[in-house]
Amino acid sequence: MVYKYCENENFEDLASGRVIAQKAGFPNFPVRLAQEIFGRCCSYLETHDRICIYDPCCGGGYLLTTLGFLNYDKIETIIASDISEEAIQLAGENLSLLGKDGLNRRIEQLNQLRLLHNKASHSGALDSAANLSSILTNAGHEIKYKVFQADILSRAPFDHLHFKADIVFTDVPYGNLVEWQKENEDNINLPDQFLPVIKDKGIVAICSDKSQKFYSRHFQRLERQAVGKRLFQIFKVEKKCSS
Repeated sequence: MVYKYCENENFEDLASGRVIAQKAGFPNFPVRLAQEIFGRCCSYLETHDRICIYDPCCGGGYLLTTLGFLNYDKIETIIASDISEEAIQLAGENLSLLGKDGLNRRIEQLNQLRLLHNKASHSGALDSAANLSSILTNAGHEIKYKVFQADILSRAPFDHLHFKADIVFTDVPYGNLVEWQKENEDNINLPDQFLPVIKDKGIVAICSDKSQKFYSRHFQRLERQAVGKRLFQIFKVEKKCSS
């Protein structure tokens, strides 16, 4: 795969479990690939700042938190949801790092851990936290975020919610984690679930394994590319339901 929007940089400060919290059972997403896909999504948007991005399968919020730090000047709002209550608790903790209060709480935690255990890993994490803090200090705004519990395959996952995202970007669970396909159906109209919460001409990026298929007459597929075991597809809203 040719990377057009993200160089092969050192993303150590964003390593899972360093400053961004990690728990067993919540998979991470490669930082460089996330930034590349985000860059491709932005290239199809008419606006390139004050972006609202939503992840409906956010897990522990690692994907959104890394994108927030890497694109602090472009992203205005982050929305995250998951069917798991434990997931949204962790996502809220991680997304709070994008604000000064949340990051300062994490720095306090790391200082306590260093005092108790005197491990080199805690000192390294504090160095990374200082680097991330400088991003917030130099920013002209603070990213807003919202986390809520929802099953995106339910009939009305967004009832009583009022937001419109420029980008929906998600890494859907696969393998033994969840069975998305029901009654042997091959096609899942997952993109259609996002129509109530995506702007006109908005962009949807879905990462999955290679066996999962997505189709919708309301979206135009712009890109489809395999990267290792992952497949990512990028769609653009073509037309919304009249209702």
